[in-house]
Amino acid sequence: MRQVLLAASLLLTSSSVFAEVRFVLDEAYPPYMTKSDGEPAGILTDIVRAAAARMDTNDHLRLDALPWPRAVKLTEVGRAQGLVGAYYQPEARPWIQAYSEPLLIEQVGIYCRKGVASPDWSYPTDYKGLIFGNNSSFETPGHQFFTMVDAGDITLEEALTTEQNLMKVDLGRVDCYVQERLVAEKVIRDSQLDNVDFISIASEERSMVAYPKAWEGPGAKAFIKAFDAAIVEMKQDGTIEKIIAGHTAN
Repeated sequence: MRQVLLAASLLLTSSSVFAEVRFVLDEAYPPYMTKSDGEPAGILTDIVRAAAARMDTNDHLRLDALPWPRAVKLTEVGRAQGLVGAYYQPEARPWIQAYSEPLLIEQVGIYCRKGVASPDWSYPTDYKGLIFGNNSSFETPGHQFFTMVDAGDITLEEALTTEQNLMKVDLGRVDCYVQERLVAEKVIRDSQLDNVDFISIASEERSMVAYPKAWEGPGAKAFIKAFDAAIVEMKQDGTIEKIIAGHTAN
């Protein structure tokens, strides 16, 4: 009888390690993160779900797709345990305690209205005096860019979505916009934006899950370790590559 109780206790402890873990992600960042029929969807959603399945935590990991500013804030205050799709930006988000193993590498491009910029310009210094669009609460343009914004060398106008920002470039309401290439070029293609040029690559960024300092304890450490192990395994066996191909194949 004592052995049965001990086994039950161990089972309860094991299952409770992963209880009530909530990840939040952007609802308007296709093909990486979006909503479909009210549910989270996209490349990063599928990667996280596949990792959770390998951890045997499907019943415990909750995924919510929200406007990005709200997702960031909920993670910062500890109402979510993971922010999916975060880049490594310690200056902008000092409240992050740890980042996951990178889920994938994103290539960030600079997009401008035709005739505004040249491919040989140095980013962001040569863009001084221009007006940029940006997604609200996105840190994608980088620390140096926002330093120039604070100094008044670049003017910043924020909108909620990539589509809204690229439309503003196309219509001449802003000069340029910095965004991940798959995300931006899908919008340019789908919306037939003829007045937007790709200028050059701004950076390559590791897309990760960011964990807040507000989430701590042995359960958090165990989850982070197990999640990283699942992601490494999925890279090695080609699962992540297959997920990306499934979303980007024409």
